Amino acid sequence: MHSNHFVRLKPPTDMSGFTFVELLVVLAIFTIAVLAIAAMQITSINTNASARMSGEASALAANQLEALMALPYNHSDLNPASSPFEVVSGPYTVKWEVMLFDIDGDLTNDSKTIMVTVQCANRNAKDVSIQYIKPEV
Repeated sequence: MHSNHFVRLKPPTDMSGFTFVELLVVLAIFTIAVLAIAAMQITSINTNASARMSGEASALAANQLEALMALPYNHSDLNPASSPFEVVSGPYTVKWEVMLFDIDGDLTNDSKTIMVTVQCANRNAKDVSIQYIKPEV
């Protein structure tokens, strides 16, 4: 004869897994971490752009100063009466000022001080200035 025995399954007493509150806490921590990484990435991008622009400004200032050093002492671009001079090159403004200077203290202006400054249109970039004394030879 057959007996009808039904096996009754008990619900597990060990409920392993995560609760909804635990998942919300983990999600909040993960969101804060992702936002912090995003902020760090933005800061890194801005810092790298500023460094690149400062390097370009330094190169422009050095090139302009070398070009001015190669000119004769009495060239019109080295005339203190017409100073300051200005040239725009892309987002950069290259300015130079020429001043007479008495280098040996004999009360005669026997040299010129040339100050080259490069400014960038971007507010994050720093201005670059280079100074040179050109003697009258």
